[in-house]
Amino acid sequence: MLPLHIDVKDHLVLIVGGGNIAYRRLSLFLEEGAEITVVSPDVVKEIENLHEQNLLKWVKKEVELSDLEHAFIIIAATDHPSVNEWVAENANKFQLVNVVSNVEKGNFLVPKSVKKGRLSLSVSTNGASPKLAKEICEELSNQFDDKFIENLDHLYEQRLKKKKRK
Repeated sequence: MLPLHIDVKDHLVLIVGGGNIAYRRLSLFLEEGAEITVVSPDVVKEIENLHEQNLLKWVKKEVELSDLEHAFIIIAATDHPSVNEWVAENANKFQLVNVVSNVEKGNFLVPKSVKKGRLSLSVSTNGASPKLAKEICEELSNQFDDKFIENLDHLYEQRLKKKKRK
């Protein structure tokens, strides 16, 4: 798989499932300004709270084919692998699909990532061990202190100035 950073701002991200994994995944997309729809008969309290705050849409039902239609990204995160696989099989070839119960069934992974200012670090074990990916990412992140982040911001400002002069 090719690692990419992708802008999801204002794009529809469909989360199928309402448990803790679904919540962790949708939180990443919500932080980046995606439009989130959750399809699940039940959700954890955190998802319900976000819905009550109008930060996401919750459709309280089992997933249907029509739910998949307009999504840019689909996260299949139910407790039922057969439902997750059904989602992957019924998405169109232009949609990005992540199947939490079986990474091979989807066409993209969600790596462990950390942001510090303008620095973004991402680590993936390609589904082998999310726990190890988390440990590696945290270890890498600890190597960059506030001074480094400030210097990175300074480099960014310099780059912007160069662009303006051209």
